[in-house]
Amino acid sequence: MSWAQRRKTTYIVSILFILLIIFAVILFSKFNKVPTCTDGKQNQSELGIDCGGPCSNLCRAQFTDPVIIWGPRWSKVSSSEMYNFLTYIQNPNIGEGAYNATYNFKVYDKENILLYQKTGITYLPPNNNFVVFEDNISLNDKVPARTEFKFVGNPVWQKIENRELDITAISKSLVNEDTKPKLFVTMKNSTLLPVYDIEEVAILYDVNGNAVAFSKTKIDSIEADGTADIVFTWPQQFSGKIVRIDIVSKVLPN
Repeated sequence: MSWAQRRKTTYIVSILFILLIIFAVILFSKFNKVPTCTDGKQNQSELGIDCGGPCSNLCRAQFTDPVIIWGPRWSKVSSSEMYNFLTYIQNPNIGEGAYNATYNFKVYDKENILLYQKTGITYLPPNNNFVVFEDNISLNDKVPARTEFKFVGNPVWQKIENRELDITAISKSLVNEDTKPKLFVTMKNSTLLPVYDIEEVAILYDVNGNAVAFSKTKIDSIEADGTADIVFTWPQQFSGKIVRIDIVSKVLPN
């Protein structure tokens, strides 16, 4: 073999070797992908497909369904046909919640005729009691007699930090109970960071433990280790003497 032929052969072999390396890299990257929580496979110590283990999404066996403690209960808005409805719920899962839980809500009259229904979405904060508040619902002069509330579908449960536990009411003052009641509340943020978009619901109970009134407002932000003053109002006096007031906070997800 001449020198020119040997040189030509060397070039061809080199090119083939480079192409072989490129082909091997492509095959390796295609068939040896790094495991992730979205690859549709049960790997990297996951308890199920893309859930449990290192993944933020939880498998079905890792969480308990939320518990409806009471409700929906209702109160009339002044003398109009508008009503507010409140459902009190518990999420017993520590450090685990869901951002988009779908629910069905229905209202019936005393003859079991459906007056109103809604399919909504709510945030389930971890390890916390929370409420679903439906306000200013028009029933067209009808009177509610029975309600239904249930969760439907399969929300994505995740590991979530509980931000509600450090938002507390440090003072509550109810005035004008016999005319147009007002409730003045001071909320405190005990964390070292500001908290934004906080839904606050006041629930007022009578001597029999019945929730006779409730109202909702929102706080845009509370600074780190700071406070915020809020006011709840009602257009007319309550049906019974108020003996207990609960303030339920929900830090809305961004």
